[in-house]
Amino acid sequence: MLRGGTMKTLYELHGAGHSIRAIARELGIARNTVRKYLRAPGVPQPAPRPRRPSKLDPYKE
Repeated sequence: MLRGGTMKTLYELHGAGHSIRAIARELGIARNTVRKYLRAPGVPQPAPRPRRPSKLDPYKE
């Protein structure tokens, strides 16, 4: 996930007419990440991750 300042800069550069490649180069992030944020209707939220099982799970009641 990008931080607020980076996202703000991303949208400002896009509004100024910069290409996805130029934005990615300027911010030091991948082009696919820039594309994902520009295509999303809102701010993308991370998917919840499943909990990792414990080694002690077989011994718990």
